Amino acid sequence: MTGHGEPAAGTPSLWRLAELSAALLALDGAALGGLSLRAPAGPVRDAWLARLHALIGDAPLRRMPAGVGDERLLGGLDLAATLAASRPVAGRGLLAEADGGLVLAAMAERMSPATAARICAVLDAAGVTVERDGLAASAPARFGVVALDEGVAEDERPPAALVERLGLRLDLSGLSHRDIDAPAFAAPDIVSARRRLASTRPEDAIIEAFCAAGQALGVGSVRAPLQALQAARMLAALMGRDLVSQEDAALAAALVLAPRATQAPALPDDAPEAEPPPERPGDQPQPDDANPEREQPAELEEIVLEAAKAAIPTGLLAQLLAQGGRVRARASGLAGQFQKKALRGRIIGSRSGELRGGARLDV
Repeated sequence: MTGHGEPAAGTPSLWRLAELSAALLALDGAALGGLSLRAPAGPVRDAWLARLHALIGDAPLRRMPAGVGDERLLGGLDLAATLAASRPVAGRGLLAEADGGLVLAAMAERMSPATAARICAVLDAAGVTVERDGLAASAPARFGVVALDEGVAEDERPPAALVERLGLRLDLSGLSHRDIDAPAFAAPDIVSARRRLASTRPEDAIIEAFCAAGQALGVGSVRAPLQALQAARMLAALMGRDLVSQEDAALAAALVLAPRATQAPALPDDAPEAEPPPERPGDQPQPDDANPEREQPAELEEIVLEAAKAAIPTGLLAQLLAQGGRVRARASGLAGQFQKKALRGRIIGSRSGELRGGARLDV
């Protein structure tokens, strides 16, 4: 493994988490759903995308432009092939082309709810079905989504239904080019980890720790603990381990659970200590840990929760504390918000569209 692949002691830096996220996406982005990346166009985002390109290898990587139409997204009638064959021929859409790889969704904060709903349906089914223009075709479409979020205001976010399916979330808007470190992983590391992933397994205590940490952080998504578990297995495979360690679980909590926190967890030091039970005659002292290789559930839950709490973005943690430890989960999809968003962001220019079914031009 190149660079500093092994987790450093203490809380990892934000760029370190970004490096790990790129490696997980290259390993199996579909297993995690993908990543919501909030960062303006610039050297930091370009550097992260370059790392992702370097790690993904031969897997397909398709860029989805803002305002993409249904025919390009899902597929439809291939006119040239239809004329050549004198029969209807289906053309593959962008999502089917990304099978086994990733989709980069540009300006995801301006994605329409309808487009997000179509992507979510394909993510859930791991396949795309097209029934239009006299065609009925299906194709496998197992991929991860990288939602590039360039929003500035708090209400400029990708659709909530899509983000809820993406296991990873990153906000690199506060980083500069000086925060970019040397590459932590190389393409051969991903290939080796992919071969090892099938045999990597967690212990039951780790699953319980993710559920407990999610509850303490106010994470309402039922997908989040499962995504954290999958991330922990992938991290173990990246580090060359067959058994998920507490370091893997802590990093997975920092990557998956911390960005979803809606409440500040109670400090373990604040809880009253339980009185030890009185000794009785004939009691024999028991060892603290009969198996030193196996973490006790309570200790592991504290480690995972502390790692997630330490990785909560500073601004979010301050907001949680200022509002009495809890903040309402962000909602998306209000009509007023979309009306405001239309006046912001980069100009995307004109694009070819479809005039069918009585549709009108939207000037």
